[in-house]
Amino acid sequence: MTITLTGISKVFGDFTAVHPLDLTIPEGSFFALLGASGCGKTTTLRMIAGLEEPTGGSVRLGDEDITALPPHKRPVNTVFQNYALFPHLDVSENVAFGLRRRGIGSVRKQVEEMLELVELGPLAKRKPRQLSGGQQQRVALARALINRPQVLLLDEPLGALDLKLRRQMQLELKRIQTEVGITFVHVTHDQEEAMTMADTVAVMNAGRVEQLGPPDELYERPRSTFVANFLGTSNLIEAEITEAKGEELVLKAVASDTVLRLPADRCALENPQAGGKVLVGVRPEKISLTHAEDADADTGGADNLLTGRIRDAGYLGVCLQYVVDSPVCPEFSVYEQNVERDARLTPGTEVVLRWRPAHTFALDAAQDADAGTVEEAL
Repeated sequence: MTITLTGISKVFGDFTAVHPLDLTIPEGSFFALLGASGCGKTTTLRMIAGLEEPTGGSVRLGDEDITALPPHKRPVNTVFQNYALFPHLDVSENVAFGLRRRGIGSVRKQVEEMLELVELGPLAKRKPRQLSGGQQQRVALARALINRPQVLLLDEPLGALDLKLRRQMQLELKRIQTEVGITFVHVTHDQEEAMTMADTVAVMNAGRVEQLGPPDELYERPRSTFVANFLGTSNLIEAEITEAKGEELVLKAVASDTVLRLPADRCALENPQAGGKVLVGVRPEKISLTHAEDADADTGGADNLLTGRIRDAGYLGVCLQYVVDSPVCPEFSVYEQNVERDARLTPGTEVVLRWRPAHTFALDAAQDADAGTVEEAL
């Protein structure tokens, strides 16, 4: 069923947790509400579940207005972070609990099908304490799905798992959602989690949706500094548009005479004009870093080029991370794939940075350049 939120809002005393927002969650999709603590994502989920009464607006499931329906009358189930399994019941009994509560007598076949779906058939007689965190999470999923809800709500379901298991469960959740075909609405603060699983992500900030779209669109074409910084890392350069003709924008960095280019459709300004102030952005993994001696004979052609000096270099296993001091950006982050390591690229080394204009984006310079960063959150 399609979920439609119209003007939905929630106020606690003098604090507005969710400002009026409109959202449409397509039937059969995996939808993520992503944001930091206190952004309103869990409150929004609880209003869909009926666990929180909206201050204003409506919640529709398909053509039915369910705003006033109590939780137990909504065709919706919720899986929480703490799983809430019954410790005295084994796996199969935990999964069967909802059906038995509804007075359904013969549940064996349905339980077996659910345990097969979550790949826990051989563990049917184990108690929750005999299971790993990931296995307990699968039991909680099976218990929710066996009731055949039209919508499954997931409130930080992987938050208690370690990193390796969390990544494994991300793939498992996506597989399960694809197999059962119902609408999943997933609340998380973990950017990687949302981008790995969701078809559509709503990035929330201070009770509002900053940007909505497929994960790759949000990452490659952020529309605000909050989204650019919250989803990964962005290098932001203050610049002024010098030419705005055709399909390309030409800009000059404010702190130097460095010329930068990008496609006009990758600029968040509605009507970019010469003289307009922007923040030019590029992701660290889009940049190649070359020792200055090797770059002298290569002007880079149509690439965007910057010069700088390495301040710090770190080995992260999958990549090499560099922090470069540049006239246009004091701490320019670069991630180089760990393929061929140039031993000369150490702190103090002069380097040239280059990236394609097509990997560049531009945001309104009136925004806070630090919005969405860890430092800003602290």
